[in-house]
Amino acid sequence: MSTGTGPEIATGIDAWMPAEMAVRAENLGVRKAEMASGKVLLLAVLAGTFIALGAEFCTIVVTGTAPIIGFGLTKLAAGLVFSLGLILVIVAGAELYTGNNLIVMAYASGKIRAASVLRNWTIVYVGNLLGSVLTASLLYLSGQYTFAGGAVGETAVAIANAKCGLDFWPALILGVYCNALVCLAVWLCFSARSTTDRILAIIFPISAFVASGFEHCVANMYFIPVGLFIKHAMGSQAGAALTDLTWGNFLWRNLVPVTIGNTIGGAGFVGVVYWWIYLRPGVTATTAAGLELPAGARTILVVDDDPDFSTAVAAILTHEGYDVRSAFSARDGLTAIGERRPDLVLLDVRMETASAGVDLVRELRANQTTADLPIILVSGVEVPKEHGADRFLAKPIAYSQLGKTVNELLQAKAKDAAA
Repeated sequence: MSTGTGPEIATGIDAWMPAEMAVRAENLGVRKAEMASGKVLLLAVLAGTFIALGAEFCTIVVTGTAPIIGFGLTKLAAGLVFSLGLILVIVAGAELYTGNNLIVMAYASGKIRAASVLRNWTIVYVGNLLGSVLTASLLYLSGQYTFAGGAVGETAVAIANAKCGLDFWPALILGVYCNALVCLAVWLCFSARSTTDRILAIIFPISAFVASGFEHCVANMYFIPVGLFIKHAMGSQAGAALTDLTWGNFLWRNLVPVTIGNTIGGAGFVGVVYWWIYLRPGVTATTAAGLELPAGARTILVVDDDPDFSTAVAAILTHEGYDVRSAFSARDGLTAIGERRPDLVLLDVRMETASAGVDLVRELRANQTTADLPIILVSGVEVPKEHGADRFLAKPIAYSQLGKTVNELLQAKAKDAAA
């Protein structure tokens, strides 16, 4: 695929691959954990509002639908329209508790502390609750539940009553599978390169969880309060059939077990599993996908915590016949060099710290086995004049210059070795 701005590069499938998705998820987890509390809270209120709007859309669509198209298709329709909530969260930008369970990937890699994870989750959970309940309150005050001769209200109350009638363990298990699917939807979005990609990645996992009757704690922060408000408006007309629909049951029979289940499903079944597969120590140095390489191709290690930059560099250099590998921190770069010494290292300055790349250069130069390793240092910021690398290239890098510099250093190394 050619962009018209450079050479045509054969890179395979035009989407991030799972190993790269894991790094993007990890890096995003770090940024979320470091975000200012006020910003997190406001974005969390938005997420609660967005999920509530998806739930409201779902309630409208399923009202009176089952007698016409049957149970299964009604559930499918509910899932399709409920997808609006996560689409708004991902594309518009917001902080959702269930999706933020993936922050555990950054924690497992040691890039953030447990306190940072709990701080984010607590603020986001509270913000989601505020946004959801506020939306439920305003829609109740709008009288929307009276639409279709009151049928919309009856549907909302029936949904809420059924959720409050769950026992603890069924609610927890339904929560596990719900957020496994929600976090898989978020995970798939890390492969996306466009808004269309993200929307398509979201629709089927979210439709599946809704159609399957799984339980989502943030969605229930809308579904149940709005049902309780409508029940109160109905007064004596509510009848004995709605005895499960109480604030106590909302908290103890739904919100608590569903939240626990959501956390297990998202953080454990998705976040920890993918961290173990792609990010645990010893597996972070990955071979770049690309063209078939000739035997004995020279190896270049790209050490940069920006997966977009690493992938672009890998595509260019792989196309030129190099065996390109990637590591996403100075620590992992050092491990990769120890496991398999590359012919050249391309190294970013800012990673774990503002000078992690420069520090790694000095460490490599101080070690007799790596003292002569060709190193190109790259950065978008100024670096010390005595950085110790063979060359320095400023970001954004002209890829023709990158290829020329790599070739020059490898040729010089070959001449030194032959002398």
